[in-house]
Amino acid sequence: MARNLAGSLTAALWLAARIGLAQAHPLETSLERAQAMLIKEHLGDGIYVFRAPSDLDYWTATNSTAIINDEDVTVFDSCTRAITAQAVIAEIRKLTSKPVRVLINSHWHQDHWSGNDAYSKAFPGLRIISTAETRAYMSRMGPAFFVDEIDSFGLTKMREDLAAAIKSSKLADGSPLTPAGRARKEASIQMASQFQAEVAALPRVIPNEVYRDEMTFWSGRREFRLMSVTGDATASTVLYLPGSKVLVTGDVLVSPEDGKGPPPWTMGSYAISSWLESLRRLDALDVNAIVPGQGPAMHDKAYLRRTIELLAAIIDQVHASLDRGLVKLSQVQAAVNVDKIGLSYAPGTPLSEDFRIVVPLFAKKAMQEALDGGADEK
Repeated sequence: MARNLAGSLTAALWLAARIGLAQAHPLETSLERAQAMLIKEHLGDGIYVFRAPSDLDYWTATNSTAIINDEDVTVFDSCTRAITAQAVIAEIRKLTSKPVRVLINSHWHQDHWSGNDAYSKAFPGLRIISTAETRAYMSRMGPAFFVDEIDSFGLTKMREDLAAAIKSSKLADGSPLTPAGRARKEASIQMASQFQAEVAALPRVIPNEVYRDEMTFWSGRREFRLMSVTGDATASTVLYLPGSKVLVTGDVLVSPEDGKGPPPWTMGSYAISSWLESLRRLDALDVNAIVPGQGPAMHDKAYLRRTIELLAAIIDQVHASLDRGLVKLSQVQAAVNVDKIGLSYAPGTPLSEDFRIVVPLFAKKAMQEALDGGADEK
């Protein structure tokens, strides 16, 4: 997931999430403790999902899928932090002595390929596969690109807000800055600064094998089908294992970290209809399990189909608003109401603040797409 101001979530949401994580401790650097933090799901047939919580991988929660084949291992996505990738590698080695020979990167957002260096060092000769477009994006994104993303999106504001609060002894809302509140903010800044330093020092290892549209390969008896589709990033890869009826989606389909609720972010581009068509394409596959970009594995298509319904409804309502003559973004966003669909993700649970924020962002994407980018910012 890319945390950029124009795309996925607002800065306010990201900052709130980081502050919520920040207790009086730095980011985890112990391999043993990082392994203990991973959530492991076995889908059968040698397929394992390693779920790294945001407490560990920090930028967001991440899923990495390991497929143990007859003679080797294939891994889909390599997480954000080096310690997380190293923890997944250690867990794979507890399951098998077979080497990882193929690593698939779903797309260019840093939480899906920053662990490539750890895998390359652990498994010399590793094939790293992505779409040609994804590799091209990655080739233009050195450490400075992601360092700047962290700084512009949240860290600078964290520091400015704390400095202002210390000077005035008050928070932005006028409430007093307590010692406990100051400690939490300082811990947030410490964690973000530590993460930024890690990102700056991390070697960027890009794929060494690419494809366009589709790719099929075999490892022993197991068939791997890769498809280039649209998700929260252009030219994303999804993996379909027809023999096991397992679909691994990266962020083409993503749930909240706990799996309860609607998709937590939108996309960087405005090709929202292409994203919808990609989800419909996935719905046509014969699957028993779906591994999203974050959150628990799914064992039916309910979440996928509900997300198709959500995007289709937003697009239809935006188009209807434009047909009625609405021209302001704020007017179009106000005309979109998909609360009923949002509530169906977690019956009995009120709509989250994230949903209230992300739906207008989806509506903006649909308006931009309908007008070839011509949506205003008001």
